[in-house]
Amino acid sequence: MIATAWRVAGVGFSLLVVLAAGLLYGVSPDQAAFLNSSVGDLTIGFAVRTDDLTVLMLAVVGVIATCVQVYSLGYLHQRAASYHALVTLFTAAMVTVVISDSLFFLLIGWEVMGACSYLLIGHYWERRDARSGAIKAFLMTRLGDVGFLFGIFVLGLGAGTFRISELDPAAISPGLLTGGTLLLLVGVVGKSAQVPLQTWLPDAMPGPSPVSALIHAATMVAAGVFLIARLYDVFSASQTTMTVLAVVACVTMLFAALCAMAAVEVKRVLAWSTVSQLAIMFSALSLGTTAGRHAALFHLVTHAAFKGLLFLCAGVLLHQVGSAAFVVLRRYTRRGRLRKALRVTFVTMTIGLASLAGVPGFAGFFSKDTVIEAAWHHARDGSVVGWIVLVSVCLTAAFTAFYCMRMWLWVFFRTPALAGALGAFEDENATADLDEPDTSKLRDAPWVMLAPLVLLAFAAIALGYVDGVHLDWVIASVSTVLVLLGALPAYSLWSRGADPRPVLLEREFGVGTAYHVMFVVPVQLLAKLTVAGDRDVIGGYVRGAGRAGTLASQGFRKLQTGNVQTYLTAAVVGVVALAVLAGVIGS
Repeated sequence: MIATAWRVAGVGFSLLVVLAAGLLYGVSPDQAAFLNSSVGDLTIGFAVRTDDLTVLMLAVVGVIATCVQVYSLGYLHQRAASYHALVTLFTAAMVTVVISDSLFFLLIGWEVMGACSYLLIGHYWERRDARSGAIKAFLMTRLGDVGFLFGIFVLGLGAGTFRISELDPAAISPGLLTGGTLLLLVGVVGKSAQVPLQTWLPDAMPGPSPVSALIHAATMVAAGVFLIARLYDVFSASQTTMTVLAVVACVTMLFAALCAMAAVEVKRVLAWSTVSQLAIMFSALSLGTTAGRHAALFHLVTHAAFKGLLFLCAGVLLHQVGSAAFVVLRRYTRRGRLRKALRVTFVTMTIGLASLAGVPGFAGFFSKDTVIEAAWHHARDGSVVGWIVLVSVCLTAAFTAFYCMRMWLWVFFRTPALAGALGAFEDENATADLDEPDTSKLRDAPWVMLAPLVLLAFAAIALGYVDGVHLDWVIASVSTVLVLLGALPAYSLWSRGADPRPVLLEREFGVGTAYHVMFVVPVQLLAKLTVAGDRDVIGGYVRGAGRAGTLASQGFRKLQTGNVQTYLTAAVVGVVALAVLAGVIGS
């Protein structure tokens, strides 16, 4: 009964967010403040605002959250009450971030999202990988949030206000402006899993697939892109901050795309893809132009549709097959069994991958082209940052097409014999006969799970045409060629049964191992030293004092014999000793 109530409440709240977005559409921008208090010359309080960006993000959050809540009705039954309660709170926290016009009010939603993500990623707490993934996500995002908090104070004190709509870059000294925006950027990097705080997001995949869809598509990681878009005038006023953002974004998009090309688990590929696609949005924002901001937000919306769709499709694979690793799925794909048994999932996942890869006609094609176009115009004006962004996005587009085609072929089509490292992975994880598995019980998901897939698949196509479809045919032709340059090698390798995964890519450049050696090991050693010092030094003194008291009490106890003669003799000896001592002192 409680679980049902929470499910209804969760779906109802998500639909309410969608309704709110619809009601606010076309309303004149407005702000409202409440619970204000004065501290010296500063006014600290809460404030909300409505504008075009608010409506856009509320629509994205509401639609994705509704799809996730409905999908979860058929997907998850273990600890359902707490799950739906946390998803609803997670959604409410993102809504708080979206409607905030106060940096402190925004901080509340920002931190509540972090706490909810920790609890949701660790939903299957009995699994060690889920517990470790939740802890890693919490610690790495909290590390970035330290800088975020200081950035709020620097900008607020520098501008004399904590109201977002009242932050005037001209009223803030250049040093404080750069310092404040860089500190905020630290929080954004942590929340959106950008280099060097990127490793937590792929390791958060043991959480439920609907949670992954919500985190990757509409909340948490998308909050970083939204924040910079909300404070765009402030960020763009600091050239240093925008340059740092461009470098971080370009390094991240290439790094994450290369990692996705080597991953063998569906959800891990999608996780690295999210890191890469978010970096594309940040690179567009780093241009500091109106066109760049528009391109970033357009790609944010289309990404929410196709990435939410892909994670929900991955959830169906997990739900029906029991694993999202290519090599385990392969036993069902020797004769294309998954494609035939999971027809709706196959079609919708194909649409999602095509949109992610930027295939012409799908939403991702149009939004990615707007980023390339914005970078090209900025580079043509002589901007070095524009050229760096343009080259990085083009390379990433080709890499994206490669891993999308690779995953699509390996999961859904009859696969040739595996070779190399992937075959070794298969040997380690094989649990059944791969040639003739029992597929009699393999069925597509129930309608309550398929309905959100169909809706998001429609959005992954239609959203590309909502923006007016203004195409630069030269850029569109170039992006199409990039898709082919990425997809054809993946097809060629698959058809020959080859799946090259260089050691460097397979180990994700060794960043996780390096972080473990640089941070985890020293902290563990320090913890052991602290425990040893507390146990052997401080504890030794405490135990020694107790032992001394025990020995003293045992000695005094032996003097208590109960013999009166002994007591009198001791008293006389004591008196004589005192008399002798007094005589010595007196002389």
